[in-house]
Amino acid sequence: MRLAADDFYSVLGVKRDASQSEIKKAYYQLAKKYHPDANKAPEAKDKFLKIQEAYDTLSDESKRRSYDQFGTADPTGGMGGGGGPGAGFGGFENMEDILSQMFGGAFGGGMGGAQGRRAGPGRAGGMGGMGGFTSVGEDIEAVATVSFMDAVNGANTTVTITPIVRCDPCSGVGAKKGAKRNTCSVCHGTGQATFTMGGFHVQQSCPQCGGEGWTISPKDQCSSCGGKGRVRERKTVPVTIPAGCDSGMRIRMAGMGDVPIEGDGPAGDLFVRLRVTPSSMFKRKGADVYYAASIPFTTAILGGTVRVPTVDGDVEVKVKPGTQPGDELRLRGKGIRKLNSSVRGDQYLGLRVKLPTQITDKQRELIEQFADEDQGNPGRRSTAEGRSAEPKPDTKADSTSESKDSKDKKESSGFFSRIKKDIEEGLGKKKNEKK
Repeated sequence: MRLAADDFYSVLGVKRDASQSEIKKAYYQLAKKYHPDANKAPEAKDKFLKIQEAYDTLSDESKRRSYDQFGTADPTGGMGGGGGPGAGFGGFENMEDILSQMFGGAFGGGMGGAQGRRAGPGRAGGMGGMGGFTSVGEDIEAVATVSFMDAVNGANTTVTITPIVRCDPCSGVGAKKGAKRNTCSVCHGTGQATFTMGGFHVQQSCPQCGGEGWTISPKDQCSSCGGKGRVRERKTVPVTIPAGCDSGMRIRMAGMGDVPIEGDGPAGDLFVRLRVTPSSMFKRKGADVYYAASIPFTTAILGGTVRVPTVDGDVEVKVKPGTQPGDELRLRGKGIRKLNSSVRGDQYLGLRVKLPTQITDKQRELIEQFADEDQGNPGRRSTAEGRSAEPKPDTKADSTSESKDSKDKKESSGFFSRIKKDIEEGLGKKKNEKK
């Protein structure tokens, strides 16, 4: 039964992007504080149940995704909690985790047939020997820095880690080769000690042998690990970067984390967090790419084609006549491939009109003619020196006037093309002069 509409993250006092280890740590601390056997306050029981419900949801990645998306671990509108015996406390599974943390060991069948230790997302804990529990190693994290284009296309890289591993000389036993192990005098080889708490008979890992059931004398301990059976090992592991990844994404590598400090359980996982260096050319928003393209003002007026870069290489793009500064073109399917998909985003071109800083006298004259016509003064013409020449009254016959009008129309035809041609010729002359 769902107890309250409290935000589970607030109940545990963690952020919404908290890792599993952070969630687990917060849960243990709160559960110890509010467990009914340890806290006799009237509100402690209700508080503990809320903490238990929050942890049951957030510690399961599938339930957590549903909760983040729908506000409940059961998007179909179910009751949200597990059924069956002990469901009010999430079974005895998590209570044993609490007791394990409080008293330093893993608990067995004394708790009424409880399940094994919670093994974390994607891993199932199982019943160990002698009613014990399968221990699971801790997850570790590393950071991989990749370039913008490697994130777009995918790549192979490496990361260096220092996980806890089983000592190789002693195979994780902690004793020298050929050394004799002695049966623990406290648990007599069972690996567990029994005590009573709150009316329950609880089995705890033996404090003398750490649950192993045997001990090693100091003279027989492995010199490489000091009898612990565990060491840290520096290693470099290959990592495959998937195409379409972005900064902040994590790649899970199963079994590459720490091995458990005790027992023969599986190792934790390695999570590689990606850090993508920004591109000096492109800007990225999800799977879409943005690029600022500069075009000549003649191309903006007359139209034409420009060559622009994309993540797949350069392409020719048509520019329509009359393009304005700040106009945007969309290149469909020229963006980044979405992660684990064949669908690609788009590329957006922000057009910047590039104006010449120097022009020839002829270019100036043509531009001034254009300005006169554009402003509705077709009779005005400016000289190369910038002086204005007023038209004189025409005293010739009408036929002569018609002939002159026809000549003006011919001269104005292809006007924009002449501007473009003259500017290109002017730029060509400057290049030749430099040579």
